[in-house]
Order: sequence, then C-alpha cells, then structure tokens
Amino acid sequence: MKLARVTPLATLLALLCWTMPAMAELKISTVNAAKVFNEIQETKDLKSKMENDQKNLQAEDLKRKTDLKDLQSARDALKPDAPQYADANEKLMRAAIDYRVWQEVKGAEIQRTQKMEMLKIFNKITTAVTEVATAKGIDMVIAEQRPEIPENIDAINVDQLRLLINQRNVLFSTPAVDISNDVIAAMDAKFKAGK
Repeated sequence: MKLARVTPLATLLALLCWTMPAMAELKISTVNAAKVFNEIQETKDLKSKMENDQKNLQAEDLKRKTDLKDLQSARDALKPDAPQYADANEKLMRAAIDYRVWQEVKGAEIQRTQKMEMLKIFNKITTAVTEVATAKGIDMVIAEQRPEIPENIDAINVDQLRLLINQRNVLFSTPAVDISNDVIAAMDAKFKAGK
C-alpha cells in the first residue's frame, strides 16, 4: 500500500480547517523571502563588495600565475643537465603546489563567507517579518515560493515543469496579504540607520 506524502503546507491547511471557528479571527499574510533577499539594500551592498573582492582575487590569481610562468621560463632557460636546473625545477614545483593550495583555501574561504552572509541576512529577514507581522497584528506569515514557469515550456522537460509546479506553495492570495514590500522597507530603514 502506497502512502501519500503529506507536505508541511497540507498539514497546516488541515489544522486550519480543523480549527475553523478560531480561523475567522486568524490573520494570515505571505512573504516572498527570495524577493526580499534580492531587493534589500544590504544584499545589494554585499553583492558589490563580493564583486570587488572577486576582482581583487582575480588580480592576485593573475599575479601568482605570472610568477609561476616566470619560474618556469627561468627553469626552461637552463639545460636539464645544468647544476642549477634541479634547484629551479624544485622552486617551480613548490610554487605550483603553493598556488593550488592557495586556490583551494581561497575557494573554501569564499564559500564559507558567502554562506555565513546569506544565513545572517536570512535571520534578519525572519526578524523583520516577525516585527512587521506583530506591528500589523498578523497571526501567521507563510513563506511564499513562486518559481517562474518559462513562457516557452518547450525549453524544459516534463520533470522540470512538474518540479516548478510542485515548488509553488501559494496558489492564490490577494496582493493585500503580501507584506514583502513592508519587510523590505523595514529592513532598508534599519540598514541605513545602522550604517
């Protein structure tokens, strides 16, 4: 016997239907966290900083590659049987290993920094949603996920379309229940005040 998969949203809706008398007083809103994340000033500033850091990293990478090429050229200028060739070859190998280690360490640092910043901003979004909802007397806020379905569905296969459809967790709501713009405004005001 195959059991149907119960999603958290289905569980929530079942609970809400069960508590219909109390539901008349329940105020529910939605927030599109992805929209908030992409539109707040803090994310825009962070993106600019990361782009600048990426440019600096690319400049450092180019310098290190140039140094490696210089070491290789110095080694290749020697005859393989010359006494200095072994030393030049060892310097080149050590520099190449150092370069690969540097790349891996920098890559891991960038990944960690991006994850930490993303989590920090998400926590701020959660806090701002709580503050806005409390100020508006809202009892529950549902995180709205609404991935875009391409106009040309021939560009995706059936499984991709099914995934996009299944990822949508709010099928209808009036614009009045969406407090995303209020959250963005509250977060931007806090961010500007904290600068």
